[in-house]
Amino acid sequence: PTLDSVQIYVKLSEDELRKMVLTFPAVIGYSFDDNIKPTLDAVHEYLNLSDDELRKIFLRLPSIVGRNFDDNIKPTLDTLQNRLEISDAVLKEMVVTMPS
Repeated sequence: PTLDSVQIYVKLSEDELRKMVLTFPAVIGYSFDDNIKPTLDAVHEYLNLSDDELRKIFLRLPSIVGRNFDDNIKPTLDTLQNRLEISDAVLKEMVVTMPS
């Protein structure tokens, strides 16, 4: 059920799903409703991403779903934005093009 939910939510092809699982097999053990969806939703909203941009980030960095948004992702993004003194739009572009 988790992989089916991820595939539908992020709109992955069968090949993309297979590659993602091979790259980050731990995703199989995560709860879609408790871990994956809340993290992806928070990143999606915080960076004001399109569905395609979220999909690109997830494909390049599937381990993002193993991180807590409030404890790990948001503080990292905030620090990056403040240190580089960049706008929300530039931060978004950086994350989409270089998510790791």
